[in-house]
Amino acid sequence: MTGIGYRPEIDGLRALAVVPVVMFHLGCGFTGGYVGVDVFFVISGFLITGIISRSLENQTFSLAEFWERRIRRIFPALFVVVATTLAVGFWLLAPNELVELGESSVAQSVLLANVFFWRDTGYFAGPAEFKPMLHTWSLAVEEQFYLFFPLALYFLRRFSRKKLFVVLTTLALVSFAASVYGALFYAGASFFLLPTRAWELLVGGMLAVFPWTCKSKPHRDSLFAILGLVAIVLPVFFYNSETSFPGLAAAPPVLGSAAIIFATACTPSIWLCKVLSFRPIVFIGLISYSLYLWHWPTIVYSRMYFGEFHWKQMVFACVVSLVLSVVSWKFVETPLRKTTFLSKRRKLFATAFAMSATIVAVSVVFIAQSGFAGRFENYSPEIGADVTWTGDRVSTNGGKAENDFILFGDSHGMALSDITNALAREFDLSGEGVFSYGLVPLPNIVRNGRENKSMLSIIERKKPRNVVLIARWSFYIDGYSELDRDTETVQLFDGKNAGSEPNGKVILRKLTELGEFCSQKNIALWVVKQVPETGEEFPARQWLMHSIKRLEKPSDTKKSYSDHTTQTARIEAVFQSVPEGLVQFVDPAPLLFDEQGFTINYSDGRSNYRDNDHVTKWGAKRIEPILKEMFRKMKVETSVGSP
Repeated sequence: MTGIGYRPEIDGLRALAVVPVVMFHLGCGFTGGYVGVDVFFVISGFLITGIISRSLENQTFSLAEFWERRIRRIFPALFVVVATTLAVGFWLLAPNELVELGESSVAQSVLLANVFFWRDTGYFAGPAEFKPMLHTWSLAVEEQFYLFFPLALYFLRRFSRKKLFVVLTTLALVSFAASVYGALFYAGASFFLLPTRAWELLVGGMLAVFPWTCKSKPHRDSLFAILGLVAIVLPVFFYNSETSFPGLAAAPPVLGSAAIIFATACTPSIWLCKVLSFRPIVFIGLISYSLYLWHWPTIVYSRMYFGEFHWKQMVFACVVSLVLSVVSWKFVETPLRKTTFLSKRRKLFATAFAMSATIVAVSVVFIAQSGFAGRFENYSPEIGADVTWTGDRVSTNGGKAENDFILFGDSHGMALSDITNALAREFDLSGEGVFSYGLVPLPNIVRNGRENKSMLSIIERKKPRNVVLIARWSFYIDGYSELDRDTETVQLFDGKNAGSEPNGKVILRKLTELGEFCSQKNIALWVVKQVPETGEEFPARQWLMHSIKRLEKPSDTKKSYSDHTTQTARIEAVFQSVPEGLVQFVDPAPLLFDEQGFTINYSDGRSNYRDNDHVTKWGAKRIEPILKEMFRKMKVETSVGSP
């Protein structure tokens, strides 16, 4: 398939990739739209492998020429977008956010954006909503692939297409196996890093060196096209941030993309080829690279500037993204891709290096100057930190050989880590926190293929006197609230059965089993009930924008105590069903309601919530009294030698 020329349906497939990504980021119901990136990976692998293979077969391959073409294709529009993002960020972002933007821009410039965001945050985590360069992670994956893959093909240039196909298939299977394993046990790394994403690009490469003649078979190819389209479209609507990804879940969109590329190449007359070749669809594909680059910072900055993101802001961000994309494609991408611009390769490389160096230099200045805090008369570093606070380590020793406590929690446990650290030091209790984002802190409950297998072994090994569980408990029964981006209900099941039980039954059984396990070992088991959810989507950012005079009045949508009791009714029924004496419950919720029975979003010049369900450090201080009482009891029991 390497000898095929321009294929408009490939641009149509690009449109099928980019539209779900944009809709997903806009929050328009395409809950699995992120699979569009996987479609892009297959297309890139197919085209790049085809280009290199043809030049190797013709003995005209040049690594310098390859990189020249990549620079012309990727760099001009990317430079304009990054430069614009930095400029707007200087005006709009708080100092700590500007520092982080500088760090991510440096990482992008040295082709390590995916590594940066892997170490920094999860793709689906709340703080990711405000990272203007987050989408460059996928470009970094491709750029890293382009570094190694051409060299590999060059060293394998004497291989027949059949042998090369076998080699690429083997590499793809190894990468796929790593992706499946990583999605289960190292979700962040598996999502962001090249080794667990390479198989998607390699599937496209396998198509490009397909060693058999592609004969037209309309019935077969129509079937392939239909199956391929279904394999892409269904995940767009049925996947969400709960889906364990990439791993096995990435196989349908990847193989679906490959099926469409294969079918439309063999039989260009099939209906899907004609649909994908429709000029308006092809046009979206032509601007897809610029649209991908522009849409995310536009959405992030719109959300920041307006302080909310409802349908009017969505329409605004969508229109601006489209306009910028068309302008970028016509006046940046298209003319600079021609070899008449900077026709001498040395000048092109030098210019690209100078532009990258400029981005790095500006970013380093942002970092070195601590985000130019002087831009804002009333800026407070503490208020800025409220926007991005996700949690910290809990580890207090005090010179003790044994742990007084171990705290297990999801992101709600992380959000309380600062106050629990402080209280542990105040009461001279040694302990540590074991957190896992979005994973129920109970042993052997499976969610999204992930399981807390090590929990009991940690307790056995550490021998704590107390075990504390903190989580967004109602989420594990009822799923997301109305302010969350997704709407699907989570599914839990005991690692020993097929998962047909209701979530509440699973939680009750495992909590009871953990209580009995701890009781047998003279360990006190504590459960901290969840903090109430509020009605404001991004209160910390609202307050930040208000404090630096970018927003006249912060939005202050609240929820009532009755809303909270309704939301937690089913998990409360579970807690009340636990046999008496096994678990001690702590309820922080009342401390986050005012006298009228509504959530307190802001108090004494700070936001109590980072988003609609996580408290800030400041908000955690409001529930300190109830947590302090728990630590006081733990101290008393420890002092008298009881569990």
